Amino acid sequence: MKVLVWLYSGEKEKLWPGLMFAKRARENKWLEDVRVVVFGEAEKLYLEDKEIRQFLEDFPNVLFCKRYAENQGIYDALQKAGAHLIYVGEYIAELIKEGYQVLTF
Repeated sequence: MKVLVWLYSGEKEKLWPGLMFAKRARENKWLEDVRVVVFGEAEKLYLEDKEIRQFLEDFPNVLFCKRYAENQGIYDALQKAGAHLIYVGEYIAELIKEGYQVLTF
């Protein structure tokens, strides 16, 4: 099974289970593949919370929503923080077509 962990919440306590699941699933090879997309208020939290930022920096291939970042005026700050920004809509659709299950936090 392949999973996309879609991080959306701007509340750390709601994101944390998704972060931990993604990390443990990848480390322990519970699943064939685990991908992470950061979207919405979670992008702002990434900029505000050092612990979340460090956690995501240690996780490979995390993608951030470019459209949300542009609309919220945080694109430059995310880029400076090292976030990989793309328009995630098509990317998510492709993962679903490939059989990824989506978990949203």
